Amino acid sequence: MRTRKLRAGVLTLAAAVAATLALSAGQARATDADLPAPTSTAPVSGTGTADPTVPGTPKLINVRTGRHDAYDRTVFDFTGGTPDFTVAYGTLVGGGTGDPIPLAGNAALVVTFHPAFAHDVATGATTYDITRVLDPNLPTLRQIRFGEDFEGHVTAGIGVADRVGFRVLQLHAPDRIAIDVAHLATCGG
Repeated sequence: MRTRKLRAGVLTLAAAVAATLALSAGQARATDADLPAPTSTAPVSGTGTADPTVPGTPKLINVRTGRHDAYDRTVFDFTGGTPDFTVAYGTLVGGGTGDPIPLAGNAALVVTFHPAFAHDVATGATTYDITRVLDPNLPTLRQIRFGEDFEGHVTAGIGVADRVGFRVLQLHAPDRIAIDVAHLATCGG
């Protein structure tokens, strides 16, 4: 009798813990998915997490895009921490030439990472091919191109459908910087 009550108590406790964990996980996912559309168009700058005593870091290793309910996201993946960054509306220019680089869309966000590299400083091996053009053709996010990977600066341009609100998130495990651009309908555009 006592064993049966103990077993029932343990099963009830296990069920309660499982339900709590499932609810917590569901809430975490809902919170991530339910971010509101960004509204600010002001320039954003931030300080990275890279260790300045380690030469040649951080390194850009991938760029990903995705669509969310109220915004599109571009993610820049790094190793060796995240670099300092500046994101602002403007014109992407080619490093060395200063020539404007056209982007699909009616507006462009210019992203500057420093210190950052798209190659291994010791070997010269490419860690991300900045000649690659990404054309996700999402509701707001139209194109991503790069301007340079030179002397610790990596610049990129994000072509968007129109001048919309954006936000920058510095995320870790793995190290990455995400830039969200609002869908036009959520901005009243």
